[in-house]
Amino acid sequence: MDLILLNTFIKVATIGSISKAAGLLCVTQSAVSRRIKLLEEHYGRPLLERTGTTLKPTPAGRMLIEKAKSILDIERQILDSLGVKETRQKISFCCTPSFGIGSLPAILDSFLADKGEKADLKFVFAMPEEALDGIRNGRFDLALIEHCDDLDLNGYRTYPLPPDEMIFISAPARGIDMLAPDIDRLLGERLYLKNETGCAKRFLDRNMRSIGRDGNEFVNTVYFDDCPFILSQVRAGNGIAFVSATIVQAELCAGTLRAHRIAGFDPFRPRTLVFSPHMECSPAIHAFTETLFAAHDIPCPTALFSSRRPR
Repeated sequence: MDLILLNTFIKVATIGSISKAAGLLCVTQSAVSRRIKLLEEHYGRPLLERTGTTLKPTPAGRMLIEKAKSILDIERQILDSLGVKETRQKISFCCTPSFGIGSLPAILDSFLADKGEKADLKFVFAMPEEALDGIRNGRFDLALIEHCDDLDLNGYRTYPLPPDEMIFISAPARGIDMLAPDIDRLLGERLYLKNETGCAKRFLDRNMRSIGRDGNEFVNTVYFDDCPFILSQVRAGNGIAFVSATIVQAELCAGTLRAHRIAGFDPFRPRTLVFSPHMECSPAIHAFTETLFAAHDIPCPTALFSSRRPR
């Protein structure tokens, strides 16, 4: 008997959803479905009723839940009696794509080089709303979000980080004024964005409204959900993009790309580190958080891991 199958079945039966159980178990929906199928094939009968919107255990499923809990409890008692402890700690971290592309690789390299040999790591790129939902339901231990819109963070454990700057970029060959081009000059360019509902688009629309304009005035917009492709098009002189400055910092310094800041825009998006209220602060999570703060050249607050929760 595979204890992983039993634990997965209990999760699904308790929550009533394969997708939600997959999120909590940090595996794909197809993996959860396969595990349930293996159990049903093993016992030769259905364990879940699949007729309604919420999955419910069949009579056989209810009996299995009762016995499986006993089996898993015995397993825990054996491990406790033998003093066996899990040697690998887990970290589940979610961030917005711009942070994941621009900052996370260096942070991960530093963490792995120093303290990451005994940690299982999971990194997910997602929109702020999805990140907060993952924190709330226990899917993520930590999340770093950038505020493209106003967000309600009441009830979360949070800590502010230095903000992220959003800029327009172009190739020097486009001949766009580097300092402060008029917005009408940029409206004539092809604009590349990742997607229609992404943070960059929403933050751009917000800034356009702040100067009495409309984001839809960019009439030649290409949405392409691949940042390397967008940057290659901009480097080739095929248009402009609105991106996080951290993604293109090296190319701005090298002069292969130019940054453009619009008068009246507030280019800085607040960044916030969000903690799961259910998170157990393992040494690995503590070390990863310290590495994250060090990457921003600020000390990790001691209050972050005390009983007092920062707001």
